[in-house]
Amino acid sequence: MTLHAGNRGFVRTHISSFERGISIALVLSLGAIGTAIYLSGQTYDESLFGLDPAALAAPAAGRTPANTIVIPSPTTTATAATALQGPISWLNQLRVSGWERMGEIESFDAADLYVKINGRAEQYLAYDVVGLDCASLTDASGNFVDVFLYEMGTPARAFGIYAVELDPAAPSVKLGRGGYQSGASFFFWQGGFYVQILASTADEAMARSAQQMAAGLTARIPDHGKPVPGMDSLPREGRIPGSLQYMVRDGLSLPFLTETWTADYLIDGQQVTLFLSLQPSAQAVDNVVEGYRGYLGDFDAQISETTQGDGIALFGDMDGYYDVVLSGATSVAGAVLLEDPDLARMIAAQWLPSMIHGRTIDVISSGEMDE
Repeated sequence: MTLHAGNRGFVRTHISSFERGISIALVLSLGAIGTAIYLSGQTYDESLFGLDPAALAAPAAGRTPANTIVIPSPTTTATAATALQGPISWLNQLRVSGWERMGEIESFDAADLYVKINGRAEQYLAYDVVGLDCASLTDASGNFVDVFLYEMGTPARAFGIYAVELDPAAPSVKLGRGGYQSGASFFFWQGGFYVQILASTADEAMARSAQQMAAGLTARIPDHGKPVPGMDSLPREGRIPGSLQYMVRDGLSLPFLTETWTADYLIDGQQVTLFLSLQPSAQAVDNVVEGYRGYLGDFDAQISETTQGDGIALFGDMDGYYDVVLSGATSVAGAVLLEDPDLARMIAAQWLPSMIHGRTIDVISSGEMDE
């Protein structure tokens, strides 16, 4: 019989006893393996699942260093707070009539700051934040106020993060070393702390309560009252209000500028940005000057370099934009992206030496004074 494509040719109809035996044995083996796995899962093995008592040891007192991987519990109880002298204690003692604290005081280190302010933590880390302590208070109407105490470590860093978030159009208030009000919320810096009092509504009653909370904290946060290095070295004449800034690193987005103060000015009707970079040694000053020399070279600038007193003066012409730089014993001053070469020379001759040596500017300019 001829077979055609698609037709079954040979069909096996007989299976030997030997093959049937092997099949039955395989099925039984699989069943035995499954049963063994099930029974093993029902047996507790302490070596696999036992708790290591050492893992329950209480963490050492104080903040966990920022580079520590283990994240501690974010909540600190009020009982522990009463035994401390610091931000937790200040928050625990905060009392305003008609207001009660909601829940416990929370504490976060630099390493876990993102847990509380995810999306904004990097901005605080750029200023080497030490930690955050915060509490929420509520009244009988359900209004609430969040109080944030950022420990920044130094007054300069506290001012730096405050200045980054400053609303220049908001009215200033007498809180700490500097503060302002936005709606019913208050912001200020004092000592090594930056404080936010964030109100849920913007009515006058809320503003009064929030201001009482702010006043209670200003009475507790220590501040030695001494001048902040570099803050008063930039001239006030001509300074645009609210433009003073401080950057720990990457000043003006230049990686070689560290510990840098900047401000904007109106000088002879033109807006100018001045900077002052504080350095710990003469070698560090030389490194900044070398960094600036390389930066100008990257833009193929024509560089004029002279010795002025004990420092080096650089004049960089970047095809119609001019940077001027002057070094001193422990600082480097400069002005950036000027469009008038005569103005650049005047600033280099009169403003920068005054910034380096702390003298008063003799030039009368058209800008407003800082408040």
